[in-house]
Amino acid sequence: MVRSWSRKHGSRVALVISLFVLSSFACNLLADTTEQAPKPSPTSKPVIVDTPMPRVTTTSAPTERGGPASVGSDTGDLAKATVQIFALSDSGGQWEVVWTGSGSIISADGFILTNAHVVDNRYDEYTALGIAPTDRTDQPPELAYLAEIVNVDYALDLSVIKIISDIDGNSVTLNLPFISLGDSDQIEIGETIRILGFPGIGGDTITFTEGAVSGFMQERGIDGRAWIKTDATIAGGNSGGMAANVEGVLIGIPTRASSGGDQIVDCRPVADTNRDGYIDDEDTCVPIGGFINGLRPVNLAKPLIEAALNSQQYVAGIQEDEMPIGDYDLSETEFNNLNFADGVTEDDQPTQLWYFLPSGAQQICAFWDYSGMADGLVWSAYWFADGVLDEGSSLLDITWQGGSEGNWWVCMWNEAGLAGGTYELVLEVQGETMVSDSIFVGGDRKMVDFLLINNSSLEVCFVQLSPSTAQGWGQDELDSDEVIESNSQRVFSLASGYYDLLLSDCNGDTLYEEYELDVNDSLEFTLSD
Repeated sequence: MVRSWSRKHGSRVALVISLFVLSSFACNLLADTTEQAPKPSPTSKPVIVDTPMPRVTTTSAPTERGGPASVGSDTGDLAKATVQIFALSDSGGQWEVVWTGSGSIISADGFILTNAHVVDNRYDEYTALGIAPTDRTDQPPELAYLAEIVNVDYALDLSVIKIISDIDGNSVTLNLPFISLGDSDQIEIGETIRILGFPGIGGDTITFTEGAVSGFMQERGIDGRAWIKTDATIAGGNSGGMAANVEGVLIGIPTRASSGGDQIVDCRPVADTNRDGYIDDEDTCVPIGGFINGLRPVNLAKPLIEAALNSQQYVAGIQEDEMPIGDYDLSETEFNNLNFADGVTEDDQPTQLWYFLPSGAQQICAFWDYSGMADGLVWSAYWFADGVLDEGSSLLDITWQGGSEGNWWVCMWNEAGLAGGTYELVLEVQGETMVSDSIFVGGDRKMVDFLLINNSSLEVCFVQLSPSTAQGWGQDELDSDEVIESNSQRVFSLASGYYDLLLSDCNGDTLYEEYELDVNDSLEFTLSD
């Protein structure tokens, strides 16, 4: 049995740390959402596009492959290869905008690369996809075409769609400006990156921001670079849009959201502010921003693009009909045996397990066992450093692709070396926290023994020892079927430091709770009646 992670200073308080907009975090949503296919928070009123619905929407358009050369490196030229994507619904003969996102034209005959969540219609939330190309950067784009999904990979959150008609359903011959694909494996930290898209804030025109590549992230199941981190300010609605380098080629797709920025799109309780033992609407909420800080490298999209351009079927790692539909019962889902290492081997094993990491360590990797999972579930990994969320290293609302059981890992990395402190990982599935634990980095530490002597008349079924600087109690230190009987004892190996202790019986009721235990040297602790 595994104890759920809870906040300290309140008996088993489940900390709600879903700090970001959900898996459609970067879209600009204008209608209601579902739990299973989360979209950004809706505005209070849908938008009606003053364009009658076409009678025909499925006519395939003749195309001219090739056409003009790709656009140049000038920002104005890149804007012409950027489109706004509308999820449209029938509203009395007119189009109602459900949500919007962005995309990049990648061929003259109308193929567009975007995020899967921008065009996700697994729950029949829209009728058609509308495309608004950029004619002038100082004017909002006009809805001109209808498109359909060609290929999609929900695990990567990438999709290729294709224009099939004009907005009235008539066939069209296209000769559109498009952007060439770059090699995202060749970019390096510090290189300039340019972001174009339609954020939906500060007006309806296309928006340009610029920043630098700030790092890269790995992800289990993906070879090489899984994410490109950037310090560019990328507002919601840019999701699926364009990330180009100075040469004017596409190197990434804005995808992953953070909680930073000034745009508040949600307000959620994340701590037990009224100290009643629960985190709920009675607690003071924390305003949440909707800004993107992660790019999917374009190299991950190339198999989808190649299949689309060659009229081939793309086989994703997770098939759409294999993904859970509706509420998923997590009662049998467990994450346990969370351990920390300094790296990952080629066969996805820890290089070396650590109780604490030395100063100057560049990487922390966490490994855990799991069961009761299903491909297609949404999961998150939140990294904290001394209680502060590390947005650049955290993974938000990733589509699970590890099967029902096995082991998995996530890492955080800093080329300059991780700052000394307490690092904490919280793992979440479908919004429910599964497990957490902490590790020290740096400091004058050594291995010590903590001897727990049970002189009480009760069994101790759960022992949670966590650094006093950690937010949560962490995982149970006992094996799943282990108890400390009355008049028995158990030794725990720890990194030296200050710890908080929580002992519970087999019903999960607290037997003893103490804070700031000095365990800088080996310590004996006795529980009595």
